[in-house]
Amino acid sequence: PLLCNSDSAATLRNTSSKTAHVNTICVPTEPILSTTNKLPDHNMLASLQVWELAAHAAMVFVGARPALDPATAQPVGPKEDLNKFLLDTVVATAAMMVGLLLVRSLGVAIAVHLGGFRPLRKDVLGRSYLPKKTKSFRDAFVELFYYTCSLSAITKVAWNADWFWPGGWQGVMFDGRVQQIPDLQPYTIPADFKFLYAMETSYYLASFVLLLIQRLRRETRKDFVEMAAHHVITAALLSLSFATGYMRIGLVVMFLHNCFDPFLHLAKLAKYLRLPLLPDVSFVICAVTFALSRLYYYPSAILQAWLGVCVGNKSCPGGVWDKTPVEMTLIALLMALIPIHCLWFYMILMVLKKAIASLGVQGDVRSDSEEEEDERPPRVKSE
Repeated sequence: PLLCNSDSAATLRNTSSKTAHVNTICVPTEPILSTTNKLPDHNMLASLQVWELAAHAAMVFVGARPALDPATAQPVGPKEDLNKFLLDTVVATAAMMVGLLLVRSLGVAIAVHLGGFRPLRKDVLGRSYLPKKTKSFRDAFVELFYYTCSLSAITKVAWNADWFWPGGWQGVMFDGRVQQIPDLQPYTIPADFKFLYAMETSYYLASFVLLLIQRLRRETRKDFVEMAAHHVITAALLSLSFATGYMRIGLVVMFLHNCFDPFLHLAKLAKYLRLPLLPDVSFVICAVTFALSRLYYYPSAILQAWLGVCVGNKSCPGGVWDKTPVEMTLIALLMALIPIHCLWFYMILMVLKKAIASLGVQGDVRSDSEEEEDERPPRVKSE
């Protein structure tokens, strides 16, 4: 016989007159919860691949599913399988490289057909190359495209989260081993949040690989060392925060890093296309945004990360200094980006100084391989 709960099921009894045996059939009166409404089992969640996370995130971006839904929680840190994490990273990085190369091709097409830049040419040895200004336009277009998409995705996912904004940063380190987040088990994170991490990490890894390829092809960049260091440190930060479960601070850092870049690259593209006024306006907004996001709010976020790991937490009886070596490394890497930010802001100020002296934005000294002379001759046919 089946055991039934009289509060949640209807019982149907059939009793024979010749025997005391009772057959009980239980029919639930409440609907069975769909698996999509339950907190899924972590063994099942471990099977989700990066493209499945991407499909879920796409539904969130178009509003078909709620953002940061605890019911979609995915394992991270100690609960994530290392081999799966490495495989997902490789797959995501390869997919990102393919995407960046496609956007590069689109950037070159726009530069040639709309901007009148020189197309692909050949040197005396018959080797193909892009003129420097065309290459600069292409790179600026790629970064404008990515950072605009990244900012849109981050704000779509985290816009309504209190901890995402400066007024709620006291809770920015409530994940990890601190784990004071309601509705989530330790070392778990919503699927769309996890996808943002995969997207951002793969972008910096793919950009670093493309940077090395440019170096091997002897394409000069004024800021090769700074950009390479920035990509490596940022990818290491993202991977380390994923491994420790401290991912709220990671998303805040993503936002603070990315919010100035669209204005920078919009100013560059507008300058290359010789559009009036837009380069100057965009670059002023860029400079102000950089100063606020990376020189004011970013150090404030680091301070909250330092204070928030152990304040009021039983796992840290020694207070703010009671941190694991990994947590100390995480804070140190966050701080390591500040000197790079200061250097870049100095370069931005130099551009502004030159712009004021010549009544217009003349370039971005943080960028790579531009020549000062104009490189927009009459259009020629590709060889």
